[in-house]
Amino acid sequence: MTRHLPEQARREQILSAARRCFIESGYHPTRMDDIARAAGLSKGGVYFHFKSKQEVFESLVDEEFQASMRFLEEVTSGSALVAEKMQNIAAHYMEYFNAAPDAPRFFIVMGEMALRDEALASKLLEMQTAFIVQVSKLIDQGVAEGMLRATDSRTVAALLKALLDGVEGLKALGYTLDGAQLVAGGMDLVINGLLNRP
Repeated sequence: MTRHLPEQARREQILSAARRCFIESGYHPTRMDDIARAAGLSKGGVYFHFKSKQEVFESLVDEEFQASMRFLEEVTSGSALVAEKMQNIAAHYMEYFNAAPDAPRFFIVMGEMALRDEALASKLLEMQTAFIVQVSKLIDQGVAEGMLRATDSRTVAALLKALLDGVEGLKALGYTLDGAQLVAGGMDLVINGLLNRP
């Protein structure tokens, strides 16, 4: 018998199970029956919280979006030096790869679905754009403070995002080099390249 859980905890249980299903099987092959089985619930129990598989998936995407926004706000609003803030971005992604090695596969699933779903594509683009805008502001701040050399901050920020997304893609395809190591190496190259040296 499934023990009673508060509604939010039950939703999180379902979303965690659904995430595993989408990662293992992809969006289209996954059925609500699969999600219910993975969550240890009846299908009716899943439908009580989510009216469709699409709503489950959209909730997972929204979780990713909110987590990304919280992180960007946290790392950019502190009092640390610009170079340290950028290192904190790298540290966040290194922790992410180490804590959730299968997470890049979920981003592949999101990318696949974004090709078919305009609203999802818009949300993913908003996530990407928010990262680029915030990091470009950091770079501009570093230039203004004399810490970083003058550069096209938005281009550099977009290249950083492409680097991180590329690492996710490599990991999703089974590339064996440690993802955290790739991120650290890439960020080190970028930051050292931007430093305003005497």
